[in-house]
Amino acid sequence: MNHTAGSLVIVTAVLSCGAAVASAQDVRTVYASMPFSVERGMLRTSACLQLTERAYPLTRWWEIAPAATEGPDRAFELVIAAMKQKKRDALLALTDPTQLRNIIEFDRQATAYFQQFESIELHAVPRAYELDGLVMFFGQFRSTRQTAFVPLSFAYENNDTYGFLPSRATSTTSKLVNDWFAPSGSAAADGPAYCNDADVKRATHHISLAPSQWRQSTLLLTGAPLDAPGTLSAVAAEIKSTISKMKDVFRGPDVDGFFKYQTPEDAARLKQWFASASQAERDRYKTYFSEQQPFFVFDESPLVVVYTRMHDRSIRVLYFKVGEDKRSLWMNSSYLTLAHPVFERGPLFDAAASARPFSNLLIK
Repeated sequence: MNHTAGSLVIVTAVLSCGAAVASAQDVRTVYASMPFSVERGMLRTSACLQLTERAYPLTRWWEIAPAATEGPDRAFELVIAAMKQKKRDALLALTDPTQLRNIIEFDRQATAYFQQFESIELHAVPRAYELDGLVMFFGQFRSTRQTAFVPLSFAYENNDTYGFLPSRATSTTSKLVNDWFAPSGSAAADGPAYCNDADVKRATHHISLAPSQWRQSTLLLTGAPLDAPGTLSAVAAEIKSTISKMKDVFRGPDVDGFFKYQTPEDAARLKQWFASASQAERDRYKTYFSEQQPFFVFDESPLVVVYTRMHDRSIRVLYFKVGEDKRSLWMNSSYLTLAHPVFERGPLFDAAASARPFSNLLIK
């Protein structure tokens, strides 16, 4: 079951050519299954990002009696009209002031939009998401060669007004939502993946990744300290055992046994590096890994995020994938992804360094 809450249906009836046309919009709270990139695709995790979703009909609703709507829908309709009609001044007036500080960049973006609308059709806009001061509309664009979903974003300003962002939003959460809804620009045939009720209910921690006064998103996680894992005792035991075995291999001269605890992609890369590294470099790598002491785990199956502490008290993060055989394999050891800033920077990483790690993020 997909998890949603607070469903509210808003129906607006307008007249067009003497006939009644209904435009339905469903506004609800949803929980997006946070994506995590790996070298061979994307993992859909049980980490849940709470968002406000706006669902639209499959009609070209932005072209039907635009004067009858308000709020973000109205802003979207006006921007699309300005683009199709190549009205620079109109698009300028609709743009968020922060993106007008660089007028050269604005003109570059505006020209690109005007040219694209000559050959690309906006076919549908089935969903929009409100999060962290933004509204992200996902438009399905069609050309003669491909169909793809592209976000068009608006910044909430005040009094139900919204400014267009010609350059894409760059916050971590907006990038996560884009990767979730439309990986590589194309959404899956069955739509984006939502968390189920069980994922939401089992969450133990929550955090807002971006400060916002409007529609702040919240990330729900399930974690526990390794010395008191509670319901995560099986996961904690597997992680402690796996890391201990990896360290045991590094105590000997033969490192081949280490690679079986990694995903094939990570193992291949590390093998290649070991083959070209000097003995001193190998020893430093072994020491660096062996120094890490795991102390906290987030179980976002199939992703497991492990926080470790070095001798100097600095914090590191290891990522494991739970395979079909229930074994934990170390992954992304040298492959940076969009989700790394979630776990290795900002408020979540700061909470790891506190006297009682992550205790300030507990769901009460």
